[in-house]
Amino acid sequence: MSQHATLTTLREINASVVLESIRADPPISRAEVSRRTGMTKPTVANALDLLVSAGLVRQAEPPGEMHYGAVYFEPVHTLAHVLALDIGTRFVRGALSDLRGTMLARHDERIDDSDPATILRAAVAVRDALSPGGPPGGVPPGGPAVGGIELVAAGVPGVVDPEEGVIRQSNRPALEGMAIRTELEAALGVPAEVETDANLAVIGEHALGAGRGVADFAFLSIGAGVGAGLILGDRAHRGHRGAAGEVDDPPPGEDELPDSPSGDALMSWARTWIAAGLRDGDTALRLDATPEAIFAAASQGDGLASAIVAEEARRIAARIATISRVVDVELVVLGGGIGLACAGILPEIDAALAGMLRHPPRVEVSALGNAPVLTGGLAHGTRLLRESVATRRISAAAKVSGAAKATITGSGSEGR
Repeated sequence: MSQHATLTTLREINASVVLESIRADPPISRAEVSRRTGMTKPTVANALDLLVSAGLVRQAEPPGEMHYGAVYFEPVHTLAHVLALDIGTRFVRGALSDLRGTMLARHDERIDDSDPATILRAAVAVRDALSPGGPPGGVPPGGPAVGGIELVAAGVPGVVDPEEGVIRQSNRPALEGMAIRTELEAALGVPAEVETDANLAVIGEHALGAGRGVADFAFLSIGAGVGAGLILGDRAHRGHRGAAGEVDDPPPGEDELPDSPSGDALMSWARTWIAAGLRDGDTALRLDATPEAIFAAASQGDGLASAIVAEEARRIAARIATISRVVDVELVVLGGGIGLACAGILPEIDAALAGMLRHPPRVEVSALGNAPVLTGGLAHGTRLLRESVATRRISAAAKVSGAAKATITGSGSEGR
């Protein structure tokens, strides 16, 4: 490697370190960057020149009155955007963020089917609604958006093969085998990161939800299907084939486990209980009662509904116990349509866990509502996009700077 190439690489490394320091606590002065990074002030000044020319940072207003002429810098967040998608059974939900990871706008598309073609059409509709200059609900023209959408981070109901980007073990047969990563990239025209929805949800809880500051915890999603996402040692744990957390996956050839807490299973066995209750005149529930109606009736004192909910609490506790026996988490956060309805039955879940585990984990309901997957998608996607944008722009600026210096040096030599 030539000396010029070595110096260019070192300059790029220094610029990356300085950029991370600025991102961590903006606005920040050159002197403070030097103190925090341990670099000399001339090295920091050189790195800042490169970052400014790359468009990654800009001068900022001082944070207070007494700054004694110090120059402050802040990152430029609007160079590129991330689109997060939560692909569910009834909606394809979307959210947009800039490089801060802050949710700028949301848009949901209702779907009547979960086949690949319907999902891709909905994803395009979400993208169009949230793109800069799009319809109401997106980022308005002249607003914070400058760069376009450069990355999609999508959560899907099923295991995603980490190598091929293909959906496996989905509770939606139409999605089984779908090359979701390739098809999203083709439909949306940008690179896509695709994860099991529970994995993005646990990342979202770790970033902004109940899991902030918790090194070992799980997100248990209970909706039409059941799946868990894991944070172990402050990192998302996906497993060898991306299937970590599939605590409700039945053996091949079977539709569901006998004691599944999934919404599909609940509607099956609860209907049998309700039919018996209607014959005996013991309930106000209808035979076609939804999980929401059952939980609501239980909260109003319906005896049969309360019994159904108590059984559901036991089933949920059994899944939590399975997770805890293997990875000994401190916390389990409940989400999904049924999980979010469990705030009123946490005592029942805790009581069931006490009979199953010597040291049960703490159990909470997600405070992120229906947005943990989107929150995690933005957090995960923003981290990846920040790295790629910084690398690309720093490298390009360094090459321009190096070429300019080489030209000046060459001109000087000819003059002598």
